[in-house]
Amino acid sequence: MTKFSTIFGIDLRTLALFRIFLATSIIFDLISRSRDLVAHYTDFGVMPRAVLVDYLSDASFSFHMINGSASFQVMLFAIAALAAFFLLLGWKTKTMTIICWLFLISIQNRNVLILSGEDNLILLLTFWSIFLPLGARYSIDAALDPDNDQKPNAFFSAATFAILIQGMSMYLFSAILKSDVRWFPDGTAVYYALNLDYLATPFALWFRQFETILSGLTYYVLALEFIGPILIFSPIFHKQLRLIFMLAFITMHIGFYLCLEIGLFPLISITMNLLFMPGWMWDKLSSRLKSPSEPIIIWYDGACDFCLKICRILRMFLILPNASIKPAQDKAEIHALMQAEDSWIVALKDVNHLRWLALSQLVKLSPVFHLFSKIMTLKPIIVIGDNIYNFVARNRRHFSKISAKFLPIKSQSISAGKIQNIIVLMFAGFVFVQNVSTIPASGIQLPYEYRMVRQFLGLYQNWTMFAPYPELDSPWPIIPGELKDGTDVNVYNGNIELPDFIKPDIVSAVYTSSRWRKYFANMEDETYTNGPYSMLLNYGRYQCRLWNQSTDTTNPLMTFNIYFNVEKTQPPGIPKILNKRSVWTHQCFN
Repeated sequence: MTKFSTIFGIDLRTLALFRIFLATSIIFDLISRSRDLVAHYTDFGVMPRAVLVDYLSDASFSFHMINGSASFQVMLFAIAALAAFFLLLGWKTKTMTIICWLFLISIQNRNVLILSGEDNLILLLTFWSIFLPLGARYSIDAALDPDNDQKPNAFFSAATFAILIQGMSMYLFSAILKSDVRWFPDGTAVYYALNLDYLATPFALWFRQFETILSGLTYYVLALEFIGPILIFSPIFHKQLRLIFMLAFITMHIGFYLCLEIGLFPLISITMNLLFMPGWMWDKLSSRLKSPSEPIIIWYDGACDFCLKICRILRMFLILPNASIKPAQDKAEIHALMQAEDSWIVALKDVNHLRWLALSQLVKLSPVFHLFSKIMTLKPIIVIGDNIYNFVARNRRHFSKISAKFLPIKSQSISAGKIQNIIVLMFAGFVFVQNVSTIPASGIQLPYEYRMVRQFLGLYQNWTMFAPYPELDSPWPIIPGELKDGTDVNVYNGNIELPDFIKPDIVSAVYTSSRWRKYFANMEDETYTNGPYSMLLNYGRYQCRLWNQSTDTTNPLMTFNIYFNVEKTQPPGIPKILNKRSVWTHQCFN
């Protein structure tokens, strides 16, 4: 490969690791969202469909708007999770990537008031992944590809160029937008970030006392975001610089995770940085893995296509590339044993292992999963495993018919054609222009049609993380209410008690999730009023519905007030200023 393709190419093994992390991130995202499925995605919640249309652009779409019931949303969540799971396994990888991308757009458009930078990033990574061979290694697709071993690990296309540039654009444009003196020359930006109590973790509350270190970290983060995106593509000392900056970005996001409650953003950012893992690291890693020295032969029923496919998949996922897979009919004594025991056979050092114990032996030889073999050889597990094996063995003809349709053995093409490369480069240019337009000095105003295409494809990006400077206000809600009989209640927590306005020890713990944190932050600063108090009105209506459906109907919630305690961070050495804001009074029956 040329120097250019080496710098902007991605190893197929790296793409496999990226696929696993991306799918895992999507699954975690769905799990996190499902905790508030009714509140955030149904007509019962804070964003009924009739209200949502006022917040969406003309080109936006969402499958989740077809029906406002909880059962329908559960069905869509399950479909999205299933697609992400199959993406994780690498089954019909490109199709699953497209489905994941469509459902990410759909679920993000269903409630725009709870979105943050993590949503932009995961959607962009999934979009570019459509054009990449994510299933070329360590996948079901690769296991069923008879030509897989002949394909080199080094891979380059317009899509590898685009997704690597996309990843570093997040840092570079974020650095350009960090124009306030708190970043440079004052060096106080990290101090202000860690003093946002509604985001700060317990670790941050302790760590922020070291102001000299915080100042050094401010300059470090700014320099890394400016210099890293350039030097990570350097043709000089490419091998060393790529490793250094990949690890630097990853450790930076680990620091974010330790200090700030910002949802899945650190995980998704680390997932993006893993794309820069070069092939030589895989070669070194594979040389250190303990591979079995003895020959392994997996004997299967040659008349059973399903059996062959399962053996190939096991060899792939257990990382046993040197294991031989042979039909039992090739050796008379093995064939006789297979017929007598009605079992596949794993032969090791002239010892034949059958049924569940055969699988446990393969797991024991795996350089990665060998620890699980001890659990698999427990007597209760062996009994359960043999029963499962016997069921599959009895029904292998039926499974063969199913696998013929859904698990065909066929060669997978990984090359990108000229038309695809041209389309990808056009999208890369489209994204670059949009990023440049976020710089105030550029003077670029994107036309309406441009913005509609951006919204339809989910290519929006504006990397303003703590730019031009970190927020100064840290809010948390207090919502006292009154029942029909005059009882004071804490509407926010759902308790029969009058809430106090005393600052909690850990303000970030007031919020049950990062989505609710974002929602209340938008409510406090009135980012999304979109008409006279519409966000506050719809939250109020939701709280009335929620409280009055789950409590005594003869003593319903009648009224409540929404307050915010807002702490404003002052320069180092000056105490914070606390303000109490009353933002809304709601009458449930008026």
